[in-house]
Amino acid sequence: MLPGTVCALVVGGGPAGLSAATWLGRYRRPTLVVDAGEQRNLAADRAHGLLGRDPTTPRQLLADARAGLAQYPHVRLHQGCVTALRRDEDGAFRAEVDGREVAAERVVLTTGVRDRLPDLDGLAAHYGTDVHHCPACDGPTAQDRAVVVLGSGAQLPGYAAELLDWAAPVRLVLDPAEPGIDDGQRAALADHGVEVLEGTAVALTGEPGDLRGVRLADGRTVPAAKVFFSYAHLPAGDLARQLGCALDHEGLITVDGFQLTSVDGVYAAGDVTPGLQLVPIAVGEGAAAGVACATSLRGRPALGGAPAPGPPTRRFAPG
Repeated sequence: MLPGTVCALVVGGGPAGLSAATWLGRYRRPTLVVDAGEQRNLAADRAHGLLGRDPTTPRQLLADARAGLAQYPHVRLHQGCVTALRRDEDGAFRAEVDGREVAAERVVLTTGVRDRLPDLDGLAAHYGTDVHHCPACDGPTAQDRAVVVLGSGAQLPGYAAELLDWAAPVRLVLDPAEPGIDDGQRAALADHGVEVLEGTAVALTGEPGDLRGVRLADGRTVPAAKVFFSYAHLPAGDLARQLGCALDHEGLITVDGFQLTSVDGVYAAGDVTPGLQLVPIAVGEGAAAGVACATSLRGRPALGGAPAPGPPTRRFAPG
């Protein structure tokens, strides 16, 4: 049974959301975490760069975080979806969670983003093993191996060049039907030894874990042990728009140093905010959001049987 009222509603149960919920639990704020179970990196074989546990698997990371929340009795996890979110005139937030209304004094948005995937035969079997979207996360696994980069847009040359820290050779395949790159970008890639090919990628060759190449529509096969792609990543859902949060040019939620959005009482963390999209950063931003959210409630009446917060002092963040 969902609670009718909580101090904080965390929307999203990935690394950022579970980190925020952990700190809300430590401050003994009654918290509901609603998780749709659609974390961006679930297809990946490994999550890298986490202090003290490098590598781990995305599923193990989430399982351990959820288990850790069990020590905080005021935090509740719910598998489901928040489909609507609004703020009443009295300042309370009202969320529709799987058809039931839940009221909250604060909201933390950690809904993440969704990647546009390449249209490739065999992608489902290879994605997360030898096809990746994040150079910083999985680039080291391509050390001294041939890489093909797919994608579109002005950011693509920089994305391809980042892989030169590990891979060799790096080849960029540009689909004529996609937004391309200019002559200056082509020249810069050539200076760095990145070959640019024209063609439409249609299929992967080889078995998962033993990728051999990318087949193009004209019959050519470009050798590759790894494929990286960058087309677009869009915020998941429109809850931030429903609340009127300020967004940047990519539709990501702008926040201040305490992860507070332009809407008082609404915090955001993780990939749905601007900046590097890495699990360790999502965890840190989630912690900042959780602490700021919890301390903004200091002096407010406790809900759900939680101990009363201490008297208001200097607030950690506005709210």
